[in-house]
Amino acid sequence: MEKAHIELKIPSDVSYVDPVRALVGKLAERLEFSRKRGADIQLVLDEICTNAINHGSAHTTDGIDLRIDVDANSLEILVRDTGRKDAQKDGWITPARLSEIEANRSPCSEGGHGIFLVNSLADVHEMARNAAGGTDVRVIFYRKLED
Repeated sequence: MEKAHIELKIPSDVSYVDPVRALVGKLAERLEFSRKRGADIQLVLDEICTNAINHGSAHTTDGIDLRIDVDANSLEILVRDTGRKDAQKDGWITPARLSEIEANRSPCSEGGHGIFLVNSLADVHEMARNAAGGTDVRVIFYRKLED
């Protein structure tokens, strides 16, 4: 399989995540990821897109950018948001803030589980601040041959 590169921009509205999730599911199927691993990939995509929409976009029109790269051995997803104008109030997700979120995560709370899931399920997970003042989240899933 030749390397494929897909770029999408979707409005900052969670109702647009489902079709992207379906697309990524089909890509995972084409790469012959197991059905379980394909579900993991879709869950991670859902989490990072939802976080970008809910925490990294001030308005629906801001949108989020997605870049999906696939080849014979991996599926890579980059989700980029533009940041919120009230970022000084909330603060960008720094390593200290990530540690705080992780420390306060509990089974009874609704928040803080997405980052844990992404770290647990993706082979590679990276977060960085981008030039627009938002966040880039990059995940990679490697295709592993079944024994």
